[in-house]
Amino acid sequence: MLAIAAYNDWEIHQIDVKNTYLNTELTETIYMKQLPSFSPPRSEGQVCRLFKALYGLKQAGHCWYHRVCEAFGKFLYTWYTSEHCVFYKHVNGQTIIVVVAIDDLTLVSSCGRLLTTCKDELWSEFEISDLGPIHWLLGVEVK
Repeated sequence: MLAIAAYNDWEIHQIDVKNTYLNTELTETIYMKQLPSFSPPRSEGQVCRLFKALYGLKQAGHCWYHRVCEAFGKFLYTWYTSEHCVFYKHVNGQTIIVVVAIDDLTLVSSCGRLLTTCKDELWSEFEISDLGPIHWLLGVEVK
């Protein structure tokens, strides 16, 4: 996506989704032992039922992916069949592409207005941090 954006002189922005896995609902019943520091008195042996995915839970990534697909589907994005973490939309001859890497989203667009619209749509679904123009991507500095 960076090469496509550089070639076409498109804008590249970043977004971070806060509490990524807590944005998902579990589709199955999962229990966990209570943390020793969290257990109230006389509650030894009791467990907690999880309603949201937690970091480290095997199902968390899968649940988050379905939540992302649901959100982008709601806003009429299409995902690339060859790369399921890439979503795109064409509006009036302009293009926006969103690359999802867990909680880091990279937005590549031919139009600043589409970037703003995409950020507003994402903000309506998730709590996000708008990191503005790209500086770092997965540990690589981008200039």
